[in-house]
Amino acid sequence: MTHLKCACHGLVNFGNHLPNTQRRSLLKVALTVPAISVAPAWAIGKDPDIIFVNGKISTLDARHNTATAIAVKQGKITHIGDDATIRKLASSTTRIVDFKGKRVVPGFIDAHCHPMETIYMQNDWVDARYPDVPSVKAALKRIQAWANKSEPNKWIFVACVSASQNKFQEKRLPNRAELDRVAPNNPVVLANGTHMAVANSMALKMLGVTKGVNKLKHGGSALLDAQGEPTGVLTDVQADVPTTPTVEEMRDYYSTGIQKLWNQYGFTSVLAITPSAALPVMQYVAQHAKQPTLRYTVSVWTSSNAHDMPEDLSAFEMPAAANPDFYRLGGIKDWVDGENDCRTGYMYEAYIGHAETDPPGNKGTLVTPQTDIDRVVKIAAKQKKFSMLHCSGDRAMDMGLTAIEKLMHSTKGNTFARIEHFGMFQMNASQLERAKKLKPRGLHISVQPTWLLELVKADFENMPAAVAKTGFQFRKMIDAGLEPAAGTDMTGIYMGNINPFTAMYASVTRNSDRGVFQTEQAVSVTEALSMWTIWAARSIGESKLKGSLEIGKYADMVVLSDDIFAITPDKIKDLKVAATIVNGEVVYS
Repeated sequence: MTHLKCACHGLVNFGNHLPNTQRRSLLKVALTVPAISVAPAWAIGKDPDIIFVNGKISTLDARHNTATAIAVKQGKITHIGDDATIRKLASSTTRIVDFKGKRVVPGFIDAHCHPMETIYMQNDWVDARYPDVPSVKAALKRIQAWANKSEPNKWIFVACVSASQNKFQEKRLPNRAELDRVAPNNPVVLANGTHMAVANSMALKMLGVTKGVNKLKHGGSALLDAQGEPTGVLTDVQADVPTTPTVEEMRDYYSTGIQKLWNQYGFTSVLAITPSAALPVMQYVAQHAKQPTLRYTVSVWTSSNAHDMPEDLSAFEMPAAANPDFYRLGGIKDWVDGENDCRTGYMYEAYIGHAETDPPGNKGTLVTPQTDIDRVVKIAAKQKKFSMLHCSGDRAMDMGLTAIEKLMHSTKGNTFARIEHFGMFQMNASQLERAKKLKPRGLHISVQPTWLLELVKADFENMPAAVAKTGFQFRKMIDAGLEPAAGTDMTGIYMGNINPFTAMYASVTRNSDRGVFQTEQAVSVTEALSMWTIWAARSIGESKLKGSLEIGKYADMVVLSDDIFAITPDKIKDLKVAATIVNGEVVYS
C-alpha cells in the first residue's frame, strides 16, 4: 500500500474563492487521504517498465493529492506515491527517470481545436496578421507580392486575425476593389478570423456569387449591396471555399506536423474538429502510420449549417485497425451562428458603431435554424456521440440550450452535448441557470481563455458596454458547477493561441487587451490547470482514462520549467514545457 501527500499549497489555492468554513473543510478532507491500492489487475505480477521519481507531482485527482513518484506499465499508471515506496517496485529491466524536483501535472488536453487547418494556414497562406501587419495598406502590399509570384488563376488565401476591422489603422478591412487591384489574375479570399472573409471579383465568380445570390451551396452567405450586387464580404464559408490541402499534405500533417506543434506546448490529447472531406486521410493515417505522440478525439463537421449531416455516422468511425487509445470518433459539430469578433455572432441587441461588413439587421448571422440544430443533437445522441454547438452570440446560445433541453426532456437517463464558446462574449443569469440545470444530465461547455488577451477591447468597441461586460465570466461558470473545458480553438489565425500558459495567466490574473478585466471572475491556479486537464477530459467523455494522474489512467504528463504553484501569477505566462510525456515516454523535451 502507498500513501500520497496532500497538495496543501494547491488545495488552499483551489479554495481561495470559498468561505473560510468551506476552505477548512476542504483542507481537512485532503489531510485525511486514505491509502491508495496497488496495481490494477492487468498489471499485478508485472514489473514496471518505467519509474519516474523526484518530482512534485500534482495528480489533479478528486482530492488534489500530490506525490513524488509514478510507476508505469504498458503506457498506464500502476502505482503513485513516494520515491522510497515506488523504487522498491523496480526490477533489473525497469528504467528510472529523474524529474529533478520539477513540478509535474497531467498532460494538457486541447478541448477545441482545428489542427489540420492550423498547419495548412501556417504553411500556405499570406500572413496579414496584426500587429506584424498593422494596416490595410501593409496587408495589400503583402498580398500583391504574393500574387506577383503566383501562377494565374491559383487561389490565394490571406490570414488576418479576428476583429481586424478594429485593429487595422484604417479601422476597416481591405475591400473587393482593393483585392482586385493587387491580385487581378488570382482568386483571393482574405479571412477576418474564421467566420468572415472578403473575396475579390475572380473568387466570387468561381464561387458562383453573382447579382442577387446571397447563399452559397454549403451554408455560407454573401453580403449584397442595395442593388443586389455582392460586396465581396462572405460569412461562414468554411465548407464553400476550396481550402482543403492535398492528400499528401494532410497525411504529413496528421503523421508529424500536428503532433510536433501540440506536443511542444504540453498537449497529449486534442479534440480535433475535422472536416468530413479530410476525414478519410486521417482514417488512413490512423490505420497505417506509426503510433502517434498525440491522442486524437475526432469531431466531424460536414458544412457550416450541418444540413448534410448524415443520420448514420458509421462512415466517420475510425478503422478497426486503428489504436483506440490514440484515435476515436467522439462527436459532430454544427455552427449555430458566426463570431462576435467579426460582428456576426447572433445577438439580441444590435452591434454598435459603423461597419460596412455587417449582415442586414446589424445583429449577426444565424447559420443554422432551430429545427436543424435540434436534428444535429438528436443524431449525435442516437449514435452515442456528443454534439458540439458553436454558439457565439447570446441569441445563438439560447437556441443551443433550447435544442439540448428538448433532447434531454425526450431522453431517458443522461446524454452528452456540448456548447462551444459558452459565455465567451456575453452571458446572462438565465443562460447560466439553464446550463446549471442541464449539467447533471450531460451538458459540457468549452471556453477559450486566451481570448481575454485579444478580444475584450474589440468587444467593447463592437457591442453595448452592458453586454460586453458580461463576457468571460469563468468564476460564475465554475461556481455553478459547469467545469469549463479550455481549448485553443487553433485554426492558424492566431498562432500564439497554442500556448496554454498565456491562457492560464489570463484566467488567473484577468489581464486583457483592455487592461485588468473584472477581477472578481478570476480563477485559482488549480482551477486554471483543471480547465486544461480533468475538465477537458470530461468534456470529451474520457475522464476514466486521462485528465488526472491516477492508477489505471494513461501515463500522460507535463514537466514544467518552474513550479506554477510557487511563482507569482504574472509569471505564469513565462512558463515553458520541460518535457511532454505520452504513454510514459518522453515525446518532447
